[in-house]
Order: sequence, then structure tokens, then C-alpha cells
Amino acid sequence: MNPAPNRPPGEDGREFSGLGFLPTVATAARQTFALLLRNRLLWLLFAAEVLLGVVAFGLAGYPRVRLDGRELFCVFAWWFHAGVVLPWATLYLAVQAVHGDIEDRTFQYLFLRPVGRAPLLLGKWLAVVVVAAVLVLFGGTTLFLGIAAHPDIWAGHVDPGLWRAFCELLCLGAVAYAAVGALLAAAFRRPLFLAALFAIAQMVVALMPVSAGVRSLTVSDPLRRLLLDRIEPGQRLQQMLWPGERDFRSELIGQPLVAIAVLTGIMLLLAMASYCRSEYDSRPRE
Repeated sequence: MNPAPNRPPGEDGREFSGLGFLPTVATAARQTFALLLRNRLLWLLFAAEVLLGVVAFGLAGYPRVRLDGRELFCVFAWWFHAGVVLPWATLYLAVQAVHGDIEDRTFQYLFLRPVGRAPLLLGKWLAVVVVAAVLVLFGGTTLFLGIAAHPDIWAGHVDPGLWRAFCELLCLGAVAYAAVGALLAAAFRRPLFLAALFAIAQMVVALMPVSAGVRSLTVSDPLRRLLLDRIEPGQRLQQMLWPGERDFRSELIGQPLVAIAVLTGIMLLLAMASYCRSEYDSRPRE
């Protein structure tokens, strides 16, 4: 008897079971993590973080600087690290992780496999969160150590509570920005351009006295409210961190953790819906 001819999966009445949801998430995260580690820009960012720590060390030892250690660390960590490095790096990594498969056409291979698109996207998002969190935590720690190396400029003593507060803030920011980047990469043809617009718009909103409704559309607003709640700044430091709000009140803090969770959940759900339903074409790289 001749052996049965080879048939595509499903024609003989049997279906490929494929990987389950969680194994697919884990596999996609592992593969995306390995790909992101090959990105040269990522390692340049790590080098830039070290350079920032050196610059902070030099400024902390400069006698004409009128900021104490607490103010110097908070201003650097918020405006440069949480305001520039965190959003730009995380959005870039998310676009590379999700949209890179569409640019180089490997999505055609991935989408033909017996795995779901939703866990694929979640795995990519999870890998971006881990890589971005490690990057910004490394930078925040380097910055803190550079300023803490001059204990004489600190009022009283070096406060490690500031470092812990920023670590929490940076990790939450990586989670939220990765979700925004995943949505832009899954739903639009020019995600890097839109990611740049989003980051620039946030910087403008952070500096201008805009309405609470506009601020609620950003990631930086709940992060800043969370920071002010954690460090309890004086009036001078509060003005440095939130120049657009002259009359800061405790009720403005609200529930930033809930806001970040809701924003992240909505962005992820929209990203998965777009990633699962879109019919992607082969596109040249931007």
C-alpha cells in the first residue's frame, strides 16, 4: 500500500494545535529580546547613560551650581531621563519590535504559523518593556550615583528614596510607552514619525499650562503626578518639575497608578485588535 501523500495541515481532518497562548508569549518575548540586543542604537544609549552620569558628577562638584543634590537629581532625572530618554527609546524599541517584521516581510512567515497574533504581539511588548526598563534603570542609577558621590551638596544626607521613586516611575513609564509604541507600529504605516510626534507633543504639554483633559492623553502627566506624590517636593522643586502649574494642590495628584493602568490596557487592546485584523502588505523600510 502506498503511503498517504503529504497534505497541508487540516486537509486530513486534523488541525495543528500549535503553541498555547502563554508559550507563544514566552517564545515571542525571547526571540524579540534577542533581536533587540543586536540593535546598535540600544548600546549607544547605554553609553550615553554613562556619559550623563559623568556630566552629573561634574555638575554636582561645580561650586556655582545653585541646586542641592535633591533638586539636581530630580531635575536631571525628570526632564532629561524620564522626559527624553524614556519615551524616545521605548517608542523606538517598540516600533522596531512590532513593525520590523512588517518591513522585512518576515510577518508572512510568522502569520502562517499555527500561533495566534495576539500572543505574538504581547510577547513583543513584554520584551520591549524588559529592555527599556533595564535601559532606564541603568541610566537612573548611574545618574544618582554620580550626584550622590558629592554628599556635601545634599541637605542633611543622601536620600536613596529619590532613587527608588524614580525607579518605580521609569518602570511604569516603560510599560505604558511600550504599549503606545506597539499600537502605533501595528496600526499605522509610518509609526516612527507618529511616535516622534507623540513624544514632542508630550514635551510641549509638560511645559505649557494646558487643560487636564489634554494632559490625560499623555503618559507623562500621570507619571509626573506619581512622582510628586512619592517625593513630596517643596515649592521651589515643584515649580522646577511642573512649571505649567503655578498653584499646585494635592488634589491634582488624583490616582496616577489607575490612569497609567487604564491607558496601558486601552493601548494594548487597540494594538492587539489592529494586529489581529490587519492585512499587512510588503513595504519598503522607512
